Amino acid sequence: MKNAHVLYVEDDPVNAMLMQGILELRPGYVLKVARNGTDARRMATEGPIDLLLCDLHLPDIGGGELLTQLRAAGLPPSVPALLVTAESDYVAAQLAREHGYDGHWTKPLDVAATLRSLERWLS
Repeated sequence: MKNAHVLYVEDDPVNAMLMQGILELRPGYVLKVARNGTDARRMATEGPIDLLLCDLHLPDIGGGELLTQLRAAGLPPSVPALLVTAESDYVAAQLAREHGYDGHWTKPLDVAATLRSLERWLS
């Protein structure tokens, strides 16, 4: 089985550790964490990305603007991008649509639902 590479743009170390723990429940998922937009732009050009997860509020850029920059820098449109935010589900869905994301997850993450969604997006 080929590894699936997930780039998670998240400045909160606790949220990043939680995502790492969730992905470790499934063999074959490789998580890369970018703490800000600058790191995300660099990491997006360094290697394969099969799924982008992006927090809405980052220290140097908003999640909506960052997706536009990553796509312009060469992140293929075929790579699904999900907004990960603590906003309500309704607001998160609206923001995801407005900013060109393929979907969204709301924090706090439900582990079982997150794993099911990961499998769906990466199949």
